Amino acid sequence: MEEEIVLQDKPGLFSKIGNIFVRSNDEEDEEDPVIQMQNGKPTVMTRPSHRYTVTIRRQVTSFDDAMAAAVGLKRGEQQILNLASTDATLRQKIVDFMCGVNFSQEGTWEEVGEHIYLVAPGHAYIEVAPATPRVNAIKN
Repeated sequence: MEEEIVLQDKPGLFSKIGNIFVRSNDEEDEEDPVIQMQNGKPTVMTRPSHRYTVTIRRQVTSFDDAMAAAVGLKRGEQQILNLASTDATLRQKIVDFMCGVNFSQEGTWEEVGEHIYLVAPGHAYIEVAPATPRVNAIKN
């Protein structure tokens, strides 16, 4: 019984780097649009784009509004909450509740203004620019 030994060349550094930039033939070309007929007219179908939703809640006045924001956050929607017109005790309860929901979703919590909060899901990238000297002077 004879075994056949097949020798394979070990890929070098340049071939590994070259393979990163070369598209394999197995992949479908996603840039070519597909033309379909709808109602007797040709329609160009492009690849689907990903949708990102931001919900702005201008007047959060009840716990039901906070519950709607929590459900939106669980669906992956970014929430901007304005709690400025909310009663102080209810505002604190809503903040505590939304902090818990945000923690469980591993999201981001930023205070944008006085009683205005940005709550984003974990997959969202939030970049906070450093405060300008004028803003720092106003806060002090």
